[in-house]
Amino acid sequence: MTTRSERFHASGDADPSGELPIVTGSRADYLALKPHHYRPGNPATMTRVLAIRDTRPSAADRFLSRRPTAMPVAVLVESLPTLSCRLRDEALDGRYGHLRPKPRSALLMQELRCISRVIVDPRYRGLGLAVGLVRHALKTATTRYTEAIAVMGRVSPFFHRAGMTEYERPPLEFGQRAPAALRLAGIAPHDLAMPQHIERRINALAEPTQSLLLRELYRWYRTAAGRGASREPTLASVLAAAQQRLLANPIYYLHENTHA
Repeated sequence: MTTRSERFHASGDADPSGELPIVTGSRADYLALKPHHYRPGNPATMTRVLAIRDTRPSAADRFLSRRPTAMPVAVLVESLPTLSCRLRDEALDGRYGHLRPKPRSALLMQELRCISRVIVDPRYRGLGLAVGLVRHALKTATTRYTEAIAVMGRVSPFFHRAGMTEYERPPLEFGQRAPAALRLAGIAPHDLAMPQHIERRINALAEPTQSLLLRELYRWYRTAAGRGASREPTLASVLAAAQQRLLANPIYYLHENTHA
């Protein structure tokens, strides 16, 4: 016996009961669900919004005999692509990367759209709504390619489940020495999620382990931060930067829309 979630996941485009269909959405739908997304700020552009709204009457609506208000419960935002993306170049064998800025921009705007946000109300998670939105976006795409970048792709792989191909960023060479030094000191990279705890542990290390670790962390920081590096960074600021960069492993997703 299949569950409601499994039936929705299989159908992809709408709740099989017909109560939660995918519709053309608006910026208002996105703004209503924005607080539930992990990224601050808004997409730079919005070329299309898809939404799932719950129009079913609540208990209060039925008791008061009033018309229900459509409430957005999931939303997908498509945006114009950025001019440069190394993983895009790798996935498409440099289709755009070799072009000068103006012709590159023209071809990108013609051929590609980026799924910049997919947000589901926490009360409606587990129903396959994110997968359904992405599948619908791919099925109705008007450009040759659709891309997405997800920092949480390993935790919530709904882009992959919807049929997009994933391309994981290879580890940057300069980023390997710092994690190696952390492991030598008995600190796992995922421990960076608690930077204050790690700072206390580093300060308690004996020489020469502490010196080695600090040297590698500061060397990593100067390389990773580039021009934005502080001239006299504190250990706390270095660990905060390491938390943001070493723990994040964004996954690039691409789909060729052969019908477009």
